[in-house]
Amino acid sequence: MHLTKELAAQIDGFSFANGHGFVETRIGFAVELFFLGGSESRTRLILCDMLRQYHALFTDTLSHFLKLNTSRLTKITGSDYLDYYENIARELSSSEPMDAMVFGYPGKKVVDEPTPLSISFKCAGPDPMSPLGRSMICAYFPASFVAERGYGILLDLTKRWASSVELLHGSAGYSLLFEHGVFAGSNTVAETVLPPLKRFPGLDFSDPLHFEVESDLGDGRQIKSINWLTVINEEIVGKLGGQGALAEELGETCPIHGIDGGLIIQAGSEPQLGDVNRGLVLDDYRRVAKVLKPVRFEDYRRGLFVLPEPYDKIEETRRWLRRFD
Repeated sequence: MHLTKELAAQIDGFSFANGHGFVETRIGFAVELFFLGGSESRTRLILCDMLRQYHALFTDTLSHFLKLNTSRLTKITGSDYLDYYENIARELSSSEPMDAMVFGYPGKKVVDEPTPLSISFKCAGPDPMSPLGRSMICAYFPASFVAERGYGILLDLTKRWASSVELLHGSAGYSLLFEHGVFAGSNTVAETVLPPLKRFPGLDFSDPLHFEVESDLGDGRQIKSINWLTVINEEIVGKLGGQGALAEELGETCPIHGIDGGLIIQAGSEPQLGDVNRGLVLDDYRRVAKVLKPVRFEDYRRGLFVLPEPYDKIEETRRWLRRFD
């Protein structure tokens, strides 16, 4: 299903609210990357440059940012907030984690719900609670932006960002969007989150902080899931038999893009949602999922979703992970 401007407008208008009317998630596009070296000032400045790139795309619509160690959002005026983050990156001790969150709210007025204009990162080194010392960045994009600029904007940005960090893995494509730094599940997930995930297999579940906590006992070289673009580092490529073996298994419809430190696997010519209700099967996504299944993380202790009884959180998580199997 090609993303026309009309379809994109419909997607941007979708929201999934609980019985009290609180919007917990929307649909849009997400780019997620996991990497190492987050305690280094150099890496933190690279992440700040990613913020600048995002700012350049949405200069007139970004509205608020979150200062370090605060819970109250600050209004954006010009680009001064980017200088603030860069100063933090230079001056903050490597033993202290650095976080950044930037939002673009409708009408530049804060609302307590997800916005498809937002970006956040967390940079940290190893510590007793997180021995791997993984860092991450997650950027959201409205469907209307992707429809206007073309899918190449996602591919180019993912290539550029993934090549600039000590890459582990990542993804880009359609996703459920949540409020950065806030969503950790709720008792209404069964009515707001599970239905779209079960109907549209092309949707990712974008909660990188929760995945980082759940997978902290792994080696960091196991992916959460696949998407239109799935990013893997050279070590993971080696575990899968090398680029040649991957290309042979994937075939011509799933091109491989080389980047510094790894590869990007593309599932078909354009991102797809699929639709179980209409029998729309995503063959290229299935092909990618089959190839990457050996490096998929499944050893969840609590699951990705917070669910009330009688739901089994682990079982529901595994069902979603195995949707292309």
